[in-house]
Amino acid sequence: MTARQRRVLHLLVDEYIQTKAPVPSARIAEGLGLSPALARYELIALEEMGYLTKPHASAGRVPTRQGFRQYSLSLLPPRPLPEATRRRLERALEGAREPEAFLVKVAVGLSGYPALLRLRPRRAPRLLQVHLSPLPEGTLAVLVLEGGRVKEVRLPLVLPQEALRRAEEALTGPLEALPEAPKGLEDLFAHLSRALASGFALRYREGLSEALKEPEAKDPGFLERLVALYEEGGEDLLTPPGRVDVRVGEVEGLALVQAGFQKGEWLGELTLIGPLRMRYAEALSVAYSLSQVYTGDHAD
Repeated sequence: MTARQRRVLHLLVDEYIQTKAPVPSARIAEGLGLSPALARYELIALEEMGYLTKPHASAGRVPTRQGFRQYSLSLLPPRPLPEATRRRLERALEGAREPEAFLVKVAVGLSGYPALLRLRPRRAPRLLQVHLSPLPEGTLAVLVLEGGRVKEVRLPLVLPQEALRRAEEALTGPLEALPEAPKGLEDLFAHLSRALASGFALRYREGLSEALKEPEAKDPGFLERLVALYEEGGEDLLTPPGRVDVRVGEVEGLALVQAGFQKGEWLGELTLIGPLRMRYAEALSVAYSLSQVYTGDHAD
């Protein structure tokens, strides 16, 4: 791609994000000071390279997933929010009763997109003790963890009192991981292992209604995919601390802007979800700057 083709592509993507409509070649010619013939030539070249497509013969062109991706990656590293804004956000965050819940609300307000915040300890707390109690439909497990944490889990297993007693004896810690299950208790230990593996992540979400304002929300399939991603929080892996990622179209019709960070013993990721026609520059700036404000890692 030549430098001029890159300018053509970026102007077209900017126009499409703003207007939500196919962009005619005349707008590109006017915006870049090109002749109509040269603008059409470059647009055809970009279309042949897979960056643009033409929905109808007489219509303008729209970006493809590849075009959106090239455009969004060109915005990295993100431009931070103004320093005065970040200072105000830092003070507000320090005074919030629930900083994490406040952070996602601010992310939604600044970006206009649904926001997810995921936090995970760098090291799972050690297991100190397990108390098992029979229930009519299963077993209640109370897991006592270091740091004063207690986690209750209802297991769909009905076991005799003697089996629960043997399990408790085998699970007296401190333990970095569950030991090998005594004979006959394999299913119980497997359930406890899954509970421990999934029990330490924290999730905060806000702003699903913002997605309903987008034209793409008229498509039931788009809404279904967006809601599933919003509720499930995406894959288990977190964006590495200090890194900002753009993921375009990995889930059909959706784009994710993600900023990874570390705060003390916690790893985290702030994600903004939008359509492919996302305001990438704004979303990147918000996710990047808020991750810095939250960790206190912004420049003076």
